[in-house]
Amino acid sequence: MAMESKFAIFDFDATIINDNSDSYINELLIEKHYARRERQGRDHDKLSAVDLRRFILPYSIEELYPVYNWPTRMNAAFRYMAEDLDCNTNEILDKIKEIKISDSMKKLINYLAEDDYQLLIVSDANKLFIELILNENGLLDLFAGRIFSNEAFIAENGLIKVRPFYLDHKKDKLPYKCVYCCEDCGQPSICKREIVRDLLENTANKRIIYVGDGRNDFCPALDLQENDFYFVRRGFNLEKYLDDENLLGKIKANVKFWTSGNEILNQIKSK
Repeated sequence: MAMESKFAIFDFDATIINDNSDSYINELLIEKHYARRERQGRDHDKLSAVDLRRFILPYSIEELYPVYNWPTRMNAAFRYMAEDLDCNTNEILDKIKEIKISDSMKKLINYLAEDDYQLLIVSDANKLFIELILNENGLLDLFAGRIFSNEAFIAENGLIKVRPFYLDHKKDKLPYKCVYCCEDCGQPSICKREIVRDLLENTANKRIIYVGDGRNDFCPALDLQENDFYFVRRGFNLEKYLDDENLLGKIKANVKFWTSGNEILNQIKSK
């Protein structure tokens, strides 16, 4: 019998990190917003702690996600930050470097690596931010060559540019048409089910652990089998989505719920 191959597949935002790597820069947006008002001789808005974690981008930018996709929205956001708020790329990258991965998540990831799991990240964020955060937290080598996300780079004009995943990984270079992904946005840049399927289709004897939090983490669960584990983060959109028993019933894998890396680790050790 062929040796079993073991894979641990992670989402990134609100999974490996507790933040959203793109919206973490909201604090920088607030600082730039205040600075602009000071230059204009205007008083500061009264912003609460809750406001600091909300998007404060113009509605014209926010509405790009449901119509198009996340890279389109972020490209518009980076342009707005540069042109309207005088925010340069180095300031954004320095802000991203502040994001910490919890000790319990680090412990889980290191345990899986030592237990011969191949570690993968499948995310609709961007590869530039993901690699920067992993490197700052000493985990980049464990995921080397196995990060599947939208490419991002510094363009000639100095702005961060994000390329939808499908432009680099689909032959037709068209958005994904997954019925579940399309519930979230008009032109999905990524379909995690298709990515996972393409990666693992030639691996016969395998065991998969999948860890996620969002609605776009649902479709890859449809290909998991009875010996696989599907970890759903409590209090986030995926858990709410699975309140629909018809959707939950489509999953063959062992569905588990988690709030920390330690909780996942304990469930893995007790299986």
